[in-house]
Parts: sequence; structure tokens; C-alpha cells
Amino acid sequence: MRSYRIFFVLVISLWIGNLGSCSMDAEHLTLAENGKSTYRIVISQNPSPSIQYAAEELQKFLAQMTEATLPIVTDQEEPTEQEILIGNSERFRQAGIALDITALGVEGYYLKTVGSRLVIAGGPQRGALYGVYGLLDDHLGCRWFTSGKPGSGPYYSPKVSPRKPLVVPEINRIPKYSRLEIPLLDEKKVPVLEYREVFTCDCFDGDWCARNRVNSHASELEAKHGGKVAIASLAHTFNALVPPQKYFDEHPEYFSLVNGRRVKDYTQLCCTNEEVIRVCTQAVLETMRAVPEGRIFSVSQNDCFNYCECENCQKLARQEESQMAPVLMLVNRVAEAVEKEFPQNTVQTLAYQWTRKPPKTIRPRKNVVIQLCSIECCFSHPLATCDSDANRAFRKDLEAWSKTGARLWVWDYVTCFTHYLMPFPNQHVRRDNIRFYVQHGVTGIFEQDVFNTPHGELSALGGYLTARFLWNPDYDETQAINEFLTAYYGSAAETVNDYLKLLQNRVEKKNIHVHIFESLVSPHLADDLLIEANALWQKAEEQTSNDPVVLQRVKISRMSVDYAIVERARLQIAGHLPVNEDLKILALHRVEPYLETLKQSGLARLAEVVPLNFDQYRKGLISALGVNIP
Repeated sequence: MRSYRIFFVLVISLWIGNLGSCSMDAEHLTLAENGKSTYRIVISQNPSPSIQYAAEELQKFLAQMTEATLPIVTDQEEPTEQEILIGNSERFRQAGIALDITALGVEGYYLKTVGSRLVIAGGPQRGALYGVYGLLDDHLGCRWFTSGKPGSGPYYSPKVSPRKPLVVPEINRIPKYSRLEIPLLDEKKVPVLEYREVFTCDCFDGDWCARNRVNSHASELEAKHGGKVAIASLAHTFNALVPPQKYFDEHPEYFSLVNGRRVKDYTQLCCTNEEVIRVCTQAVLETMRAVPEGRIFSVSQNDCFNYCECENCQKLARQEESQMAPVLMLVNRVAEAVEKEFPQNTVQTLAYQWTRKPPKTIRPRKNVVIQLCSIECCFSHPLATCDSDANRAFRKDLEAWSKTGARLWVWDYVTCFTHYLMPFPNQHVRRDNIRFYVQHGVTGIFEQDVFNTPHGELSALGGYLTARFLWNPDYDETQAINEFLTAYYGSAAETVNDYLKLLQNRVEKKNIHVHIFESLVSPHLADDLLIEANALWQKAEEQTSNDPVVLQRVKISRMSVDYAIVERARLQIAGHLPVNEDLKILALHRVEPYLETLKQSGLARLAEVVPLNFDQYRKGLISALGVNIP
């Protein structure tokens, strides 16, 4: 028996030794050549849904790149030397591959060449799947720019607009290889952000999110994608937890005391009231029992001011030098009860407007997430360097929270909510802001963009950039912009880039601060700039006139400048702005093609909270401009 064991160890050692010699001699692995491959994909006998999908995705895209279809087999088959191992399978032990999968968490992965094998190791939830996309994206040049599925996600309702949204075909970059080689790899990657939300209607498709390695709670990520961050309730939940309609008449003391009286409408909770704490706790626990798949549950202020001015709340606020103190005290009490029954769950609360400053001594419990909101800030300059008072104050609060040891997330904003189509010069600050957050200990970022209608202002570009920077805050900004523009706009890519630079140069040179509730009289929308921008988009249309598909994308994007031109002309005619005859003439020329594209696009909203009635909007705009369009 002992001699058999020695022989077995010797055989395995020689086998691994031979693989090692291959690794040392070769500078790369050749996965396919001339449409053929000797490799196969190996997964465990009982793979998780995401590992099975990882194998299928790798097989699919390798076939598109090389015309070679690699078979997918289980680790129960006899090993061969040329294999791609996905997940944590029996083959690891057979080949003596020792990797600490537990150190990777839910989303981390290894890419490692072992002899002539390629190992893509990661956890069963979505780590191995991300490893496949890491190989395809980071090493083989694949990109997934748009999903081709607008109007997705839980926040878009087709009932808002009877017009179907225009479908822009899926745009990918899958390189072709007659000989596909990969270098020797020894890479470990764990994302710096645990939560990455691209909150954009054009970017909720599950495949697009998984391939771009974002785990958006609002997306259509399924089990095969490894699921997502399971946020059961997002924000502004005080009224849901303690409904004024249910409690106010009998218990007005549960709600805010404002100017000497308890208020029912636009109210907050009296957070130091023991009965409020009890009712909140009970409501949260009942929700967790009803939604067992949920992991993040919000206990957060309503979307208004009117914090409680009662003696107990204000005494605590004065002691802690922050109105956040009563709220965080309530949240901590709820989280304490949650931890006993649901230790795997997290309670989230907002540091928003009047609660943005951290308390002096009260610290969030370990099962609490603080989500800091940048709603007041300027977004035309990087948060780290902008000289506006709002950004200075936000930086101070972010730095203070980063010193508390809190599990810190950010709710960030990347669109104008009062004018979804208005040119919004923030593409060049997205990476800088994400990097700034990460440098201050932020581990989750929610980027709120145009979320309830497809085809907002440059939504596809913004979504792609946001996804890339959330996964890798060090990804080159110029490369990200250029690769998207080339794929999306074709021969007009350079012209569209000139347009982006035109907006950026305007706000930088004149130090114009642009906010998320901006008006059409904002100085960044000067008439001369819009006239120049229009000329660039006209040039882009001419450059793509022989390609109807790309031309349609250009027209959709041009709606942003058209909207600003016709709406500013409307304001000028109404006497709200000085009349610029050149802009007025341009508006009369552009209104008809603008309305035609708007109709075709299926855009459902021009602003966050107001559905677009296209026929009514068209009639009003034509009347205001005094044009005769049949």
C-alpha cells in the first residue's frame, strides 16, 4: 500500500512538473489558430448558474473571435494538458493548484496560467464570471458599449408614453484573431467598490451589466449573472415605515415638531421617541421576513426638510453638533435589533441635506451603511478641486465621514433633473469624482442618471463611462471616451469629441458651476456656444449620411443641442431672455427635425417627474415659435 502511494505521488509530481516546464518554456498560450483549438473549458460537475454561464460566455466570445468553438466539459472527465479551468473545481486539486478562493469575496478572481492551462478562479456567486469578463475585456480587447435594449428596468413605464422607444442595436467590440495568444498571467483582482450602480435606463440590461461588471440593484441581473446587490428598499423610507395616514391622528408626537406644531405633510420622524423606534424596528423586521432575498434595507429621512425640533431631538443634535445625531441614534437602535435576527442584513441611511454632517461622537453600527449624497454640488468641475461653496462644504463632510470608520457609500448625480435633454458638461468629471470618493474610503457608489426614460442626454456614453470607472477608477478617461465614440458614432467620432470638448472648455475657462436642477438660462448654454455646437452636429450628420444606423444615433444625440436651441428661443420670444436673431433663425430651422427625432426616439420624459405628452408638447412649441409645421 505504501509503495502504491509513493508511485501515485511520483506520477502526480512528474505530471505537475511537466506542466511547470511548459510554463517556464512558453511566453504565451495559444488558445486558437486558423479557426481551430486544442483547448477545452472545464467546470465542476455541479456548477453554480453563474459558473455555467461563465463557461458559455467564454465559449461564445472565443468562437466569435477565432471561429473555434471550445467544448465545455466537467471535471469528471480525464484531464488533458490544454484546458481552461473556470471556478473552483476538482481539477484544481488534481493539478495541485492552490488558490485561496475565500480571499476573493463575492466578486474577486484570479487569472493564472499553470503550465499550459489557464485558470479563471473565483467564487461561485459571480467571481468566476467576472474573471471570464476580465480575460475578455482586459486582455483580449472585448467591449460591450450598449445593450440594444432601451426602456428596461423597474423605473421605466411604457404607459407613460404610447410611443415605443427606438431600439439602438447592441454595440460591441469583439476583435478577430487568426491566432489567439495570451501572455502568461498571474493576476488577482478584487474590486475596490462593493456596490456599483449605473442608474441609467439605457443600462439596466442584465447581460450588459454583468459584462461591464456592475452589480446595479435596479438592473435585470439574474442568477446566471451572479445576482446583484439586493437592495430591498432604496431611500426616503420614514413615511413607509411609520405612515402618517396610519399614525398621525392618534399619535402626532411620532412626527416632526416644526415651528411649535406637529406636521403631517412633508414631515420627518421624531427620532428620539421610543415608540417611533419600536414601530420602525417592527416594520423593518417585518419587511426582512417578507423579503428574505433582500440584504440592504433603508431607514432614511423623507425627501424634504422639516426635521424634528422637539426638546429631546434638539438636545441630542446640539450635543453632537449635527442634525444627523437623532437619525443615526434611531438607525443604530433598529440595526441592533436587526443584527439579532438577520445578522447577514444591513440597514442603510442617508447623509443628505440636513443630515450630511456626521455627529461628533455617535458612530454607525457595523451593520449600518451611511450613504452620503452630493445633491447640492457643482458637477461641471471635479469635486476635489472645484472652488464653489457647495463643493467645499461637501468635501468637508466627506472627509469627516471618512474618519469615522463608517461603511460609507455615496449617492452621486450625473444628469440635470429639470431638463433631461439639456447639454450637461460632466462627462469629463465622472472618473475624477469616483476616484475622489474611493480615496476617501467610499466602498459603494450609486450614480443617478436618466433612469426613467431611454435616450436622455448622451445616456449611452455616460452609462458606459460610469461602468468602466466604477469597476476600475484608474481606467484611462481619454481611452474610454475615444473607444466609445469610435464604436458608436463611426466616422463622426472626432466631431462628437470636439463637441464634448466645446462644453468642457466653456465651463473650465469661465469657471461656470452647473448643478443638477439647472435652468435653460444657465451661462454654460450661451447662444454662441449652441450655434457652434449645432454646426458640429450638422457636420456629424453629414459624415454619417451614408450609414443610416449610425446616422440615427447621431440624430438621437443631437436632440440635446436642438432642445436647448428651441427652448431658449421660446424663452427669448416670451421676453425671458434677450433676443438673439441668429439663434432664433436657427431654432426655426431646427424645430421640425428635432420634433421628428423626438417622436421617433420614444423619449418618455423631458424632466424627472413630468411625463412627456408629445402631441401637447409639439403643439405648444410650434405655437410659441410661430412656425407652420403640418
